[in-house]
Parts: sequence; structure tokens; C-alpha cells
Amino acid sequence: MKYTFFDIECANCFQGRGKICSFGYVVTDESFNILKKEDVIIDPHSKFHLTGRGNRPGIVLAYDEEEFKSAPRFPHFYRKIRELLTDPDSLIFGFSVMSDAGYIKSECERYKKEIFDYDFVDVQRIFTDMHSLTNTPSLLHAAEEYNSEETQDVHKSDDDAYLTMKVLKGICMTTGLSVTEIIEKYPNGKCWCRDGAIDTEYTRYKELLKAQKLSRMEKLTGSKRKNWICASRENHYEFSRYVARVFSDFKADTPIRKKRFCISNLYEDYHFNEMMNIVSLLAKQGALYTTRVQTCDIFVESELKNGKGESYECYRKNKVNRLLEEEGKEVTVISFNELLTMLGVTEDEISVLDKSTLSPLKKKRKIRAKA
Repeated sequence: MKYTFFDIECANCFQGRGKICSFGYVVTDESFNILKKEDVIIDPHSKFHLTGRGNRPGIVLAYDEEEFKSAPRFPHFYRKIRELLTDPDSLIFGFSVMSDAGYIKSECERYKKEIFDYDFVDVQRIFTDMHSLTNTPSLLHAAEEYNSEETQDVHKSDDDAYLTMKVLKGICMTTGLSVTEIIEKYPNGKCWCRDGAIDTEYTRYKELLKAQKLSRMEKLTGSKRKNWICASRENHYEFSRYVARVFSDFKADTPIRKKRFCISNLYEDYHFNEMMNIVSLLAKQGALYTTRVQTCDIFVESELKNGKGESYECYRKNKVNRLLEEEGKEVTVISFNELLTMLGVTEDEISVLDKSTLSPLKKKRKIRAKA
């Protein structure tokens, strides 16, 4: 079995589509003895744009633009790259390799070449999981962990592929595990390209965690995901529009006329039907609803606890406390049950939404033409 490490440099990544200008690779045996190391120079057939984002400096490539532009274009090297990455006798590795796989895919699409199937492993993800890191490290940082003296002052694809090899070799030496044992111990590093789609075990792992978290929140809130404001653009847009345009009957003779209410985000985020009904009932009594804590007169508390009985933090309640303590603003704080009593309804009654019974929207003002 051989190990193939590859890295790609691009002239630019406009619209997220990399224009490859070099494909570097290192092939080793199972003892990490180098069998071949090569940097394939490619004409990107596009302009170079290597400036960094924010405060980060742009990268410096190993060759002049003229040298890249005098080389053949991607189709000339397509077969070579395909054979390297689909070699059945070789395991394929990269560092932050999902980006590189995406560049190959976009170049295949640009030049109308078949997007081939292959499996590969992300050494960056293995290193991240192994060290339980929150943020993914750079290749240079990971290499330094194993006393590598190489730098990345100049980005050269085959040198970066070599650094990736050094990181994987260091992981094996540190753990005493073989390459295949490392891959099985940290399976989130497994990636693949299948039928033109690129995916990874880590993506599936995150999706599983997200699904588990959403299921837990459904149980904790007693509200299905389709009824959440925070998880639905449609619900969020409709609720925001209704709050902004609902007609409040200021002629209503009620104790809460012209009062502004705000409800804890721990309740609002997960109760679309209920919130629409609450805003409507407030409007019929001449009151207003606001999502801006600093403008409210009455704040409605609502508690939400996790499976351990620990309370989630309500950022709106924190703002109310600051308004009361630091600015001396007069805000009345009531419980959610007090709000229901004030509106004369039960929580079961407001859980069913009949839009035909909601307080209407304000009529649009007609703009009269100047004489």
C-alpha cells in the first residue's frame, strides 16, 4: 500500500470556484519513505488574486505568473490527477482537503471533464479531533507540533503535501498507531467524492449532532420545529412583518392601552403560533409588541431548562436587568402566566393559529399626487 499526499494552489477563488495553478503531490510507502515528489504547474486561464482577507496577508506562490501562464491548462493534466487520486493501491491524504477536492470538482465542471469518484482523508480533521481543538489549526502549526522546521513563506504545492505527510507521520509516531488505525480511531477525517458530490464523515457527524440537539429542544420547549421562529425563515419573516404592521386599537378602554410588551426570547423563538396570537390579542387591547427590550414597558419572563434542570440564559432578561440597575428605566416584569391571565386565554387556546381571527394589519396610506 502507498500513501499519496496532495495539495493545490489557486490563482483565485472567485464565486468559490478555484482556478488551479499548481497540483503538488508526494507518494510514499507505508514507512513514509518518499517514492515521488512533484509540483505540477498549471495555467489557471484566469487572473491572479492572492490578497488576504481582513488583516491576513495574501499568499506568495513559488513561481512567477508568467511561468504559470506558459504551462498547459487543467485538461492536459486531468488524466494524471485522476489516476493519482483513484489509484486502488494508494490511500489519499490532504490537509483541509475538502477545499482542494472542491477545486478539482469546479475545474472539471469548467472544462467539461467527468467528475470522478475517489476517497481521501483530511489530516487536519484527524489532528483537530486528536487534540480536541475548538478551532482547526493551520498546516504550519500542526507541523510544528512534530518539530518540523519547514516554513510556508512561499506556498509550493508539493512542499505543502510534504508537510501534510510529516504531520500524519508525527501522529503515527506519537500514538504508536498505524495509518489505518489512526483513520479508524478518528473517522471524521474520512472524505469522498461520489457522483459529483463531495462529503465527509465530519459533516454527517455535525448533522447528527444538530438533529439530536433539535430533537432535545422540541422536547424541552414542547413545540415542534415547524412552529419555531428561530429555525424558519418563513416564520421569522411573517412574525416580524406582523409585529411591524399590526393595527393596535388605541381606542380600547383597557389597562394596557399603549403599553409596549416584550417576551423572553426563550419563549418567542420556539412558539410561532402562540406569538402571532399574543401579538394579535395585545393589539385588540390597544397594546403594542416589540422585540426591542429597551423600548418595552412590560417584560414577560419565561424559563427554559435543559435535561439537567439547568436554566438557559435569556439575553433579553439580562438587558432588562441592566436597564433596571444601570439606567433606572421603569420596566414592569411579569410572568408568562400573568400575561395569559391579562389576555384572558390559556396556553392551549393560543397554540392553535387561525389567521382569519387575527387583528388586521394597518391600512397603507394613500399618497396624494401634488397639484
